[in-house]
This record gives sequence, C-alpha cells and structure tokens, in this order.
Amino acid sequence: MMCERCQEREAEVHIKQIINGEVKEYHLCRECAETMGLEGIDLFPHFNFDLSWENLLGSLFEPFAAKELRRPVRTEIKCQGCGLDYSTFQKTGKFGCPKCYESFRDYIKPLLRKIHGADRHRGSKPELSYIEKDATGDELEKLKKELKEAVEKEEYERAAKIRDRIRELTSKGDGSDGKA
Repeated sequence: MMCERCQEREAEVHIKQIINGEVKEYHLCRECAETMGLEGIDLFPHFNFDLSWENLLGSLFEPFAAKELRRPVRTEIKCQGCGLDYSTFQKTGKFGCPKCYESFRDYIKPLLRKIHGADRHRGSKPELSYIEKDATGDELEKLKKELKEAVEKEEYERAAKIRDRIRELTSKGDGSDGKA
C-alpha cells in the first residue's frame, strides 16, 4: 500500500482514528509520518502524537489521572533510590528503579485500582524456581533417608512427622497429592 500523503513510498505507519463511532484510517510512509510529527492539520486536527515508547507508556496513565486521583504536591516527591521525580514518571510512564514503587506508592495505588480493578495480584503463582526445586529435592532425599531409618528403629511417631513433611514438600513442589 502506498503512502496517502506522498504517493511515492510504501506505507509503514497505519493509524485508525475512531471518533463518535466514525472510523478513519490513515496510511503513511515513515518519512511523511516523521515530517508531519503526526500533527498534520488536515489529518489530525486535535491530536499531538509522539510514537516513542516513553510517551506511549506515559499516555496510558493520562486517562486515569483524573482530578480525584491527583493529590496536591507541595514539594515534588522524588525516589530515594534513583532521584526520579513523580512528574517525570507521569510524563514517561517509567520508573527508574525498584525503590520508585515504594516512593510513589500512594500515588500509583489509585491508578492500579482504576486500570486493573485491584492493587494486589490475584492470579496464579509462578512455578518454583530451579533453585527452590533443587533445595526441595535435596531436602526430600534427606527426609526419605530419615524416614527409612526411623521405621527401621521403630520410631513411628517420628516417622509420621517425617512422612507429613515429605507430603507437604511434594505437594508444594509439583502440585501432586503429596503421597510419598
């Protein structure tokens, strides 16, 4: 498909605009899109697009940054870890380090609730990491030896406790019913 603007190059940028149910599609080559800054008067009368990842991610927060979610900021809040300020986060949509989550917690919780419906993870958990599986496997081997010794010595109460621990580890590690 050719660029709708210059009619010379292949269209690489495809934009679908939906306003009040009316769909308009625009197909532009990369050069025309860059030249226009995606602000062409005839094509985009009231849009100011910047297709950088930072601005795309930052714009995700704009609809949710309603007045009731914005808190008055007397002094600009900054992350203790990297020095990123909240206004920069709002513009870019990116945190600078893991401590940013703690520094901006009170400001991002309402955003997360609005976007996801909750501010806590409610889904499934990832599998055990290979390190945890290794440690669990080593412990299981040790416990099985102890169980065998306890049974041989007729220490049945101790054997029952070891058996229960083996079942607990087995069900935690692979989701089985825990029978050893």
